[in-house]
Amino acid sequence: KIKKSRQQRISTKTASTAHSIQHVGIAIQTRLLFDREIKKLRRDKLSFIIKIGSSTVFGLLFGLIFFGVGKSDYLDYAEVMASFGGIANLLISTMFGVAQSALMNFPKDRPVFLREYSTNHYSIIPYSLSKFTVECVEIMIQVFFQLVVGFFMMGFQMNFFYFFALNFLLAIVCSSIGVFIGSSVEDPNVALEFIPALIVPQLLFSGFFIQTSLIPSILRWAQYLCSLTYAIRLASFYEFGECTTAACEDLVENNDVTQLDAVWYWIILLGFAVVFRVTALIVLKGKATF
Repeated sequence: KIKKSRQQRISTKTASTAHSIQHVGIAIQTRLLFDREIKKLRRDKLSFIIKIGSSTVFGLLFGLIFFGVGKSDYLDYAEVMASFGGIANLLISTMFGVAQSALMNFPKDRPVFLREYSTNHYSIIPYSLSKFTVECVEIMIQVFFQLVVGFFMMGFQMNFFYFFALNFLLAIVCSSIGVFIGSSVEDPNVALEFIPALIVPQLLFSGFFIQTSLIPSILRWAQYLCSLTYAIRLASFYEFGECTTAACEDLVENNDVTQLDAVWYWIILLGFAVVFRVTALIVLKGKATF
């Protein structure tokens, strides 16, 4: 009887525990997963410090090379192109740093997620929210340290906070693309092989190496698939949009900067981030289910 009574108590306790686990809400799951991400960041703080340090160094390097280019009156086309080059390099640096980090890190976390999700430890929404929140904080700090050095050394005429928000959104887009690729492959080394495919078309069709008006019409459509195109157009609009010199007007016209209103460029970039992030979650959920 004692043994039977003990088994009943254990069975009742187990059922009660299982019942409580089953009804853990999304808020609690998100908080616990967020705490785990914070602990993970603290354990690996050296890599985070290195990312911040490298971003700052790149910002300093770009600032020294393009020192004071934004303080000119933009009468000469060379002055406009120097400022445009500084803008493009900061955006490209942001894109490189974030995309590479996402492509390397997410495939490492993928097996843990698949194992825990398949055993009903948590749902996919809390997992994505907790990871995305910590990721946003990391990216924001990384972008800020690069821009606070590079932007003011170059002396651009646009609003700093507009350019900061633009870099941050571009970084989120690139991170979302990296998460999508990382969720589709198992090996981080395989994911890294996608970096050229992710970066090179962005450079070619953004208007940095060749003005978009000079790209053959049969290929020109590809520029609309590149997030860097919209980011460079937005930055060019804020820097040269109110400039009335012939050099500024030539750059704005040749790169189709005013093809759409600025708000549409923001919406398109945000759409890129949402589409790739949601698609990555669908891919992850599908792999965990099957």
